[in-house]
Amino acid sequence: MSAQKLLYIISQAPYSNSVGQEALDSILIGASFEQDVSVLFLHDGVFQIKSHQRADSHQRADSHQGIENQNSLKQFTKTYPALADFGVDDTYVLGSSLDARGLRLNELIIEPTVLDETAVSELIAQQYRVFTF
Repeated sequence: MSAQKLLYIISQAPYSNSVGQEALDSILIGASFEQDVSVLFLHDGVFQIKSHQRADSHQRADSHQGIENQNSLKQFTKTYPALADFGVDDTYVLGSSLDARGLRLNELIIEPTVLDETAVSELIAQQYRVFTF
């Protein structure tokens, strides 16, 4: 059975909720089943791969209890550099998302390929499945 192309699109900032951790878990699960996994960071999702982050500097509202819960999320973003160890070699970032947030490639913890909007559309069209977070 040949590997299916799976694209994970991450568009939310880390630590404001559990979506970032869930995305990373899903990526690692897809890779563990020897699928052709790639990841695209766009919009506020580019903050997932920004270097020098600390989970304890963020707070989130616990939607089930309606309370502020500091340190409720582990510092999962430090795992992104290990994606290649799990067979995830194709990581991408939307260049305009970096620009709009004042980020440069040298401020990221991984070295993604920078894409424009046209290339993002082409990447999505090539996938068997696309998961958005």
